[in-house]
Amino acid sequence: MTKRTLIHAGLALREAALRLAMTPRRARRSRPLAIYGEVQKILFIRIDRVGDLVLSTPALRVLKEGFPSAALTVLTGPATAPLLEYNPHVDRVIVYDRSWTVREKTVRLRELRQMRFDLAVDPYDDRELETAWIAGMSGAPLSLGYPCGGREHFLSLVAPLPEPERHMTEVVLHVLKPLGIPISSHPPEIFLTDAEVECARGWLARVGGDALPFVAIHPGAFYETQRWPAEYFAKLADLIAETGRLKVVLFGGPGDEAIVDRILSLTKTHVVRCVTANIRVFAARLSQCCLLVCNNSGPLHVGAALGVPTVSFMGPTVMHRWYPRGEGHVVLRIDDLPCIGCNRGACPTGTLECMRLITPEMAAEAVSGLA
Repeated sequence: MTKRTLIHAGLALREAALRLAMTPRRARRSRPLAIYGEVQKILFIRIDRVGDLVLSTPALRVLKEGFPSAALTVLTGPATAPLLEYNPHVDRVIVYDRSWTVREKTVRLRELRQMRFDLAVDPYDDRELETAWIAGMSGAPLSLGYPCGGREHFLSLVAPLPEPERHMTEVVLHVLKPLGIPISSHPPEIFLTDAEVECARGWLARVGGDALPFVAIHPGAFYETQRWPAEYFAKLADLIAETGRLKVVLFGGPGDEAIVDRILSLTKTHVVRCVTANIRVFAARLSQCCLLVCNNSGPLHVGAALGVPTVSFMGPTVMHRWYPRGEGHVVLRIDDLPCIGCNRGACPTGTLECMRLITPEMAAEAVSGLA
């Protein structure tokens, strides 16, 4: 039996078990809201990574526009929650850490039930069960999401699965269609204060020492297969500095210290180092750079949401789903590899060719065309 067959068999077994286990609860569930105008409290669930949250911000705006009198609460992770500060479409942010113990998660779920939400929205379209469980157990009489691998048994209302070629922003928006509210297109959004921007501008002026604009480089990525090699980033930093027109600031977040230090050890020119756990400090400083070079990961979508042009490297990632939104972006990808788009976290060939074949010179040319 192949691995794919085993996966499908496991999903079918899970779906059957959930259908059996959840039938009594579905029978006891409160009636759905007869009129969506009754919705006064909405829970939106997005407990994964930075890019996913940023690409969900258009849906937050659409929900608020569709239910203008409702209070919108977003349940999100501790690392991503700061990105929703000052977002005018979000009334409250509640942190949910997926690394918590079962007891800690149960306490948070009890708190959610006490808030008496009318609508819980789970925008995940994969086999993720935890978010569907949260939506179904939140106490909201209307729980909305996608059907996949049995997750629909936690929900009172399901949306048809989106077409495979949909971008992530559209996937999240599409789940709202059963609500009957207008679905309009908006770019991803991050809101910075004037004080944050001024502080970032002052910091760059101090570390820059002159009026040359900064190119931001962020080498981080969740999976190994998403990471352009450190030595390539170092070579690119040198090529950028050699133009005499630009300076380089090397960003990193928690866990990126080693790769940032390795890149710095390989460069021949002065590069400003900025490793910070404060994602709003990163966003503000990035907003004052003329360009971002990065992998296909969360920082890419932060940059695009801030209106910063980007040059990014795409390897095994599903192309149509994770392109940066907006104008002024160059995505470097080796399209003619037979394994491109495998969407795996570990390289099946062990070569990481999809990333290694994107050379520093190719990246430097793309930077020159944008900066």
